[in-house]
Amino acid sequence: MRRLLAALFLVLAFGVAQRAELSVGSPFGLQGGVRFPLLPLLLDGRAYGGVGLEALGGGADLLLKLPLTDLYLGLGAFYGTGPALSYPPDGRGQGGLRAVLGTWLNLPLPLLGAYLEIHPTYYLAPTQGFGVGAAVGLSVGL
Repeated sequence: MRRLLAALFLVLAFGVAQRAELSVGSPFGLQGGVRFPLLPLLLDGRAYGGVGLEALGGGADLLLKLPLTDLYLGLGAFYGTGPALSYPPDGRGQGGLRAVLGTWLNLPLPLLGAYLEIHPTYYLAPTQGFGVGAAVGLSVGL
């Protein structure tokens, strides 16, 4: 049932997606996902899934764009199997909450964007702890 709900969520997310994203970094290593507008020019949603050397999982973020800048802030949740990629390296959170501090990197290419993010992370299960991760990614779309 969980797999069916996850597949349905991803199909619906692709239907309303504005951008497709691919990133490397926290929390799972190589991640792919979609970004879609919730409130145009102000609030985006993001759903992602990822795979790393020992980890497999996914999550969702709400991202608030700061007007007249390339910066955005967000909050999200994730769940996966195996250790997440973060500092300190023993942060073995399988489920948790994360903040997103990100910026778009200015590329002079149409429909292609690059971004850099820092993720302060609070792990909830199986043990509680704090970590900090980062990601760099490419985004294709409007």
